Amino acid sequence: MRPLLDFENPILNRLIREQWKFSKVSFAIIAQGVLVLVISQLLFRAKLGRHTDLIFISEALLILIAAPYLACSRLSQYYTPRRSREVLQLSRIHPRWIWVSIILGSQIYTFCFLGLITVVFIVLTPSISDITHLDVVQLHLVFGIYVIVAASVGGLWWRVLQHEVFATEATYLGWCLLIGGVFLLTPLDRYVDNLQPLIPPFLHLNPLIAVCHLLELDVFRTPHLYELTPIPSYIVVYPPWYIICSWQILIGSCCAALAWRNRV
Repeated sequence: MRPLLDFENPILNRLIREQWKFSKVSFAIIAQGVLVLVISQLLFRAKLGRHTDLIFISEALLILIAAPYLACSRLSQYYTPRRSREVLQLSRIHPRWIWVSIILGSQIYTFCFLGLITVVFIVLTPSISDITHLDVVQLHLVFGIYVIVAASVGGLWWRVLQHEVFATEATYLGWCLLIGGVFLLTPLDRYVDNLQPLIPPFLHLNPLIAVCHLLELDVFRTPHLYELTPIPSYIVVYPPWYIICSWQILIGSCCAALAWRNRV
């Protein structure tokens, strides 16, 4: 008897079969773990918080870096002229759903890494930090959302540019603007008497603020960032993580809708 997934979505089933090998999954998990440790060490040297908190921020940064690249790489692989004809012959689903299937299938390694590290943190958290199990689960729920959103943004740019490297770089530029937009407030501070009304939009659209909110980390009042933004000069309340996730979901939904307007 054929699996239900084989009948309903042969593209996604094929992508999973191609990637679901112990050696590939193990290598991907180890590589992502090493990258998280490297990023967290860089953040720790910048004195942005406790080591445990910075590991979670590093996870978020890794996802925003890896998810678009994996999505664009798989889209480029499956939409070469020869492979595209093969995919269309294989698939019995609507061509637009092929794009969705490739986007989701490309993130298998990232979801495996998130699942493993969630279990590790749930086991180790009581002995290494005061972060609760609920916080760990909520943080990785946020990361799961970011995986799909980042892959969707990367998929849209691939749809526009039709080039793996350029699409990935365009996605990174977007994240840099959302994350680093707060630093644009510094030159405005010279000309605007009160920046208080301008700060909330920058915080709502910054994906890392959701992590800071859950960790109760006031990252802008750390030694290295204190003088780089005018935010510490004002009374600022970080928006709740679920509101920031809602904005990210809206961004991802808009990207998916724009990519769906024409067949990918």
